[in-house]
Amino acid sequence: MSHEGRQGNVTIRDVARAANVSISTVSHVLSGKRPTSGQTRHRVEAVIERLGYRPNRVAQSLVWRRPFALGLIIPDITNPYFPAFAHGAEDRVRDRGYTLVLGNSEYDPSRELSYLELVRSQQLAGAIYCLGDEMSPIVPELHKAVEEGLSVVLIHSPLANLPTVCADNRQGGRLAAEHLLDLGHRAIGVVSALPLDEGMADREAGFLDALRDAGFAVDRAGVPVTYGNHQIEGGRLAMQELLEHSPSLTAVFVLNDLMALGALEAARSSGRRIPEDVSIVGFDDIPFAALAN
Repeated sequence: MSHEGRQGNVTIRDVARAANVSISTVSHVLSGKRPTSGQTRHRVEAVIERLGYRPNRVAQSLVWRRPFALGLIIPDITNPYFPAFAHGAEDRVRDRGYTLVLGNSEYDPSRELSYLELVRSQQLAGAIYCLGDEMSPIVPELHKAVEEGLSVVLIHSPLANLPTVCADNRQGGRLAAEHLLDLGHRAIGVVSALPLDEGMADREAGFLDALRDAGFAVDRAGVPVTYGNHQIEGGRLAMQELLEHSPSLTAVFVLNDLMALGALEAARSSGRRIPEDVSIVGFDDIPFAALAN
């Protein structure tokens, strides 16, 4: 693609002149601070692309007194569920001219805290957090950071008094149970997870709610539960334990797809056919799950 001017020669004034708008309008399109009409925004964006204009973020940070970077802290970068968040977040922040700084906490509260200190020390514009555990010592620190003016949004698991974007995990768990019940299963177990964040807890609670409504005795005898560590190997070991203690199970709900892959391996290793002998339902719809058949 050709550009009319080199990046270093094109100014915001050139963009405004070519788009037949004011400099402030171009600034609003770049910053997203004020709404502009769709037609005007598209015209300005087209001129920016055609001229090859690239705003000087260092200068803008000084003028607007805010950085153009956001932090995203996820608990497990090896789980495809979480990089999907990063992909979507990066698309959105790039649309607004920001940079995304990624942190991987590995479910370690001390790392969650260190990333928050990094966000503060580098004076990032805000942080998106996916917590590994709502009992983490970072929770009061997040509230404190918000009181100090830091923008914080949680994903995956809700937390009181903090903005959150998450799926309806409880309803998802209920739907999983209803699916297994519709298939005629009555000997059902659960592979849960530790640490059990609120999103995961909601999945398990919704599942058990539906079983309770169907007349199940929701206790360890009626619905046996084992625990994995969110990983494939954790799911394999938890499923192995579940089948050893409850060999008559015909269906298992696994709280995430990564552990469900391990559960599939354990079931097959025990000589069980999927789904003829045991049905397995995961949660998250990661791409690898579609290949596990």
